[in-house]
Amino acid sequence: MEFSTEMGTSINFVIFFSTILVGVILVLYVLVYSRRRKKISDLIQKENLLNGKEYNGENLKKKKKREEIHYLSKKLLNDTELEVYYRLIESLPFFNILTKVQYASFIDVEDNGNKQSILNKLSKLSADFVLCKRDFSVVLIIELIDPEKKDQIEEKIIEKKERVLKSANIPLVKWETNNIPPSEQIYDILKEYIKH
Repeated sequence: MEFSTEMGTSINFVIFFSTILVGVILVLYVLVYSRRRKKISDLIQKENLLNGKEYNGENLKKKKKREEIHYLSKKLLNDTELEVYYRLIESLPFFNILTKVQYASFIDVEDNGNKQSILNKLSKLSADFVLCKRDFSVVLIIELIDPEKKDQIEEKIIEKKERVLKSANIPLVKWETNNIPPSEQIYDILKEYIKH
């Protein structure tokens, strides 16, 4: 009996010792593995191996700047546009006057397979003023042209707007910012387009 008790005790001791040894080995493995991962992470961050560029601290600053963008509110209309808006309101009280409207909001295209692509291009164009009837059907478009800022790009944009509006049978009226008609004359200038 004494022999089997001694043997049981020594087997328990071996199991206990083996368990501790396995635990120590696991702890060491985890520590070594995590340090190795940290070194690889540091290397990737330092040399930026993911995109082949050396890390110089600027990438982090740029990323931080992008995250810290503060958006600011601004007026929808500048002073000239505001003046035209109030003149239109005063001269045409029975019409709705909308400003800064994307062409895709009031122009549609036939579905010939690339309708969405055309509408996406139209959404890049915007009308300075849209004169609408009470049911919000479009009567005409008014574009303000600043002669001082007129260049080839601006002229091409105006030409494109003219083509689109002509195709949609929507009249376009162009006023130069230095020659905006007074309120009293606006109705007479636009009456040929206004059909009740």
